[in-house]
Amino acid sequence: MTKLEWNAHERKEQAHSPDWYWAAAIIAVAIIVASVILHNLLFAVFILISTLVLFLHTSQKPRPVRFELTNKGLHIGKQFTPFTTLESFCVEETGEPKLLLKSKNMLSPLLIIPLESMNSDTVREYVAAYLYEEELHEPFSRKVMEFFGF
Repeated sequence: MTKLEWNAHERKEQAHSPDWYWAAAIIAVAIIVASVILHNLLFAVFILISTLVLFLHTSQKPRPVRFELTNKGLHIGKQFTPFTTLESFCVEETGEPKLLLKSKNMLSPLLIIPLESMNSDTVREYVAAYLYEEELHEPFSRKVMEFFGF
């Protein structure tokens, strides 16, 4: 097998009710007011901009992304990650199947790749030829963020 290719969405689509937006806005306003009272205007501006970016991001539909595993590494859209920069992998099959790749890079220690339409056993066999398999888990913080709709 020379390469594996599949398309998946960049993130799980979640519909947000108006109540979700109201709750996020109320929390943001409370933090902004507290920041102004404590004379931390820079943090207040940061929270305002972050809230606006969050609202814009959640209002957009997730885009489909092309994933390609080759004998040299992983292509995610136009970005390439060689196998030499990765340490190990795990195929998580509980819930939505995902390929977890442990990276040597300190800034992004774990790449989480949705498999959606791809057979997880095929991916496991392919990646096992280049990396060793170890038990990895999705970070708790990511699961919390998904729970709250981010």
